Amino acid sequence: MCGDVFPSVGMEATCWLSTGVLRRLIELPSPPLSRHQLKRLEEHRYSSSGRSLLEPLMQRYWEWLVGRVPPWIAPNLITIIGLATNVFTTLVLVYYCPTATEQAPLWAYLLCAVGLFVYQSLDAIDGKQARRTNSSSPLGELFDHGCDSLSTVFVVLGTCIAVQMGTNPDWMFFCCFAGMFMFYCAHWQTYVSGTLRFGIIDVTEVQIFIITLYLLAAAGGSAFWQSPIPVLNIQMKMVPAVCTFLGAIFSCTNYFRVIFTGGVGKNGSTIAGTSVLSPVLHIGSVIILAVMIYKKSAVQLFEKHPCLYILAFGFVSAKITNKLVVAHMTKSEMHLHDLVFLGPGLLFLDQYFNSFIDEYLVLWIALVISFFDLVRYCVSVCNQIACHLHICVFKIKPFIHCQNH
Repeated sequence: MCGDVFPSVGMEATCWLSTGVLRRLIELPSPPLSRHQLKRLEEHRYSSSGRSLLEPLMQRYWEWLVGRVPPWIAPNLITIIGLATNVFTTLVLVYYCPTATEQAPLWAYLLCAVGLFVYQSLDAIDGKQARRTNSSSPLGELFDHGCDSLSTVFVVLGTCIAVQMGTNPDWMFFCCFAGMFMFYCAHWQTYVSGTLRFGIIDVTEVQIFIITLYLLAAAGGSAFWQSPIPVLNIQMKMVPAVCTFLGAIFSCTNYFRVIFTGGVGKNGSTIAGTSVLSPVLHIGSVIILAVMIYKKSAVQLFEKHPCLYILAFGFVSAKITNKLVVAHMTKSEMHLHDLVFLGPGLLFLDQYFNSFIDEYLVLWIALVISFFDLVRYCVSVCNQIACHLHICVFKIKPFIHCQNH
């Protein structure tokens, strides 16, 4: 257990958790990282290249914003506040539009636009705050990318809800999983080349585009998205879907060019010396299971409960993306066996045995299992790294002692 000792109030947890039942329930029974991985983590140095189109303009705003953040606020605290804001505002939309076909109140779309802008702003300044307070660490990089992997799930889901994509379930399925796949590929090519690359059109531009969609949803409502586009004879809601399709082709072309030719390991392998194709097994398993369960459902599980479906598989995607980031930062191999596949596996088995248990119930079970497994892994990794590096997750100052159980 890691903690600061305060005589007046006893022991306060500063890594992540307090002692007792909660810590034993959430943390994994054994440390997720080996001593060799922790050693290589100490040697890791962040590397990135490229700059997107709007980044120079946004940098002025971000520099102004970080200058108004108190120096005692930890970078990871900024990151988690941004994530929590984005998750909360998206869940408001999920509440009003569980099938992504309903019309939410005007304020709910505006709330999502504000929530995404807040998330974008805080996500952009957490690294600046770390450098400003001299508190940069591998934990901060991992924490940032980990939160981004989860936020991606809610961003793509919120976007589909805003444009009422539930009326076109195939396109909604594609857009959501394409978003998760592209985020995974961004870190896949980082695992291969050792450098996180940004394109001319990247996350900043996409987020501003999505904020615009939220504002249009608030201004135009369902009538706007259902209105036909002259000459093209398609509904307005298909514009974001087509943009996603074209963006996926463009991004994946660049990602796989690096994956197939940019390996920095021996004989063009990954940074860990493994096959550049090895990460495909994880994301491929998620997508194949998701497609099979979607298409073979006897009760139209995805069509009737698209939000729950995307969240259940989104948590799985976030978990394997986190593992990929850890593998990159520790120069280690990714292993396919993982408890996070239990939820999708239960859905698959239930269908295989002719849905002897209600698929909707199994979907909820899968969602809970996937979410709980994601939380346990993230908490355990962050706690272990914080203890190893003698730093705090949500405080800038180091803690006094670390006692590992």
